[in-house]
Amino acid sequence: MSISIIFPLEFLPDAAPNPSLGIEGRYSVSTSAMGVGSYADWSQSDAIKQNLKMLLLTRAGEYVMDANYGIGLQDYLFLQEQEIDTGNLESIIRTQAESYMPYMTISDLQVTLEPINSMMRIRIEFFYNELTIPEVFELEVI
Repeated sequence: MSISIIFPLEFLPDAAPNPSLGIEGRYSVSTSAMGVGSYADWSQSDAIKQNLKMLLLTRAGEYVMDANYGIGLQDYLFLQEQEIDTGNLESIIRTQAESYMPYMTISDLQVTLEPINSMMRIRIEFFYNELTIPEVFELEVI
């Protein structure tokens, strides 16, 4: 069994080659106060959107430490349109977000199906840290 951890790395051009990272040519890895490409260096809004994306795309049972974590939107793509209860899916998304992301409040949630294109759109409007300005997260699952 192997575990892969992927960090969001940013490569800077015109730097010395780094064979230990498998980088040929003149590139180096950007570092920050929190280390190499840490999510903690993102804005709060971007970090929350990344957490939402992980919650929506992780299948229930896929996360080893908590079998209840995740929604698995990609599993809905292969169902017929009449098999998908968008109201139930919205309820699942709200429940998961309340459980695993209590620092945000969903003010509006829309699930749109496009069966001709085999596409599902999720639009979530949310607030965090009691800010009055809403943030919007949109995800297309194709």
